[in-house]
Amino acid sequence: MSSLSVVYDGAEIYGKVSVARCWHEMHAWGALDSLSITFGDARSLWDGWAPAAGDAIEVSDGAARTGRMYVRDVARRSSAVTLRAYPAPQSLLEQKCRSWESVQLLQLLGQIASEAAMAYECYGVANHLYAYVEQRNESDLAFLSRRLTYEGASLVVYDGRLIAYSGVWAESQAAAKAIVVVPGNDYELDDAAGRAYGSCLVTDGLTEGRFAAGPGRQLKRIVADRISDAAEAERFACGLLREANRSAATMRIRTDSLLREWAAGSPVDVRCTAAPSWSGPGIVSRLRHDYFGAKSKIWINRPLRSY
Repeated sequence: MSSLSVVYDGAEIYGKVSVARCWHEMHAWGALDSLSITFGDARSLWDGWAPAAGDAIEVSDGAARTGRMYVRDVARRSSAVTLRAYPAPQSLLEQKCRSWESVQLLQLLGQIASEAAMAYECYGVANHLYAYVEQRNESDLAFLSRRLTYEGASLVVYDGRLIAYSGVWAESQAAAKAIVVVPGNDYELDDAAGRAYGSCLVTDGLTEGRFAAGPGRQLKRIVADRISDAAEAERFACGLLREANRSAATMRIRTDSLLREWAAGSPVDVRCTAAPSWSGPGIVSRLRHDYFGAKSKIWINRPLRSY
């Protein structure tokens, strides 16, 4: 635990407090990263510090780090204080109503990042032009996530950055790490690939498009967003099909050490002697670091590859 660092509003506090529990959850898609940390407070320090929503906190242990996060909830029980924090500032979570005409995807990303005083990065995402886009009583985070989903991409918020990346791009990268699973390891396998959708039909009520990846059930999605033409509808159908199928096959592994250099969204080479059919490429879809217990839990999904 000597390498653990807890920086609160710019000040290192780990030497002044006792950490009873510290979990950092990282997600490649579908949810924000989160930090849940519990401090022992026998000396009632936190009452004087007055922790509040919006305060900045960052935890690190060597190469493993949460990046800058913002406190959302503060809970006190007996002589303990639990903070829950997320990487998105409050401005990204406020509901807004606005619209754009003739706007490109990266213009939307750049504008929202600038308004939140954040940087942005983009990997493998085509800069498509939209005739009309509307944000209807929803947060910037929900709005951007939905637009990126249509394009087969995901949004990650980390350490003051909005990061957009396409699923196809991520799956094309060389494996950053390898993990070996042998009998006796603590792991679980869920495989619903046989129930995955083979195609998707999307419509806004006026324009529709269909994308087929192979045999299987058809997914139908009616979207509230305006679709310009059949080509755009087909592209959206592909993105929505990817979203529906990307977690069809999942491996969960609990480790007895902290995977400090691992990150959600990374490609990985799975070597599973316990179940050889699972050996091959995978994508880290979720990762939980237990800093206090010095161990991790990792979720790995099979890549879709074909679309």
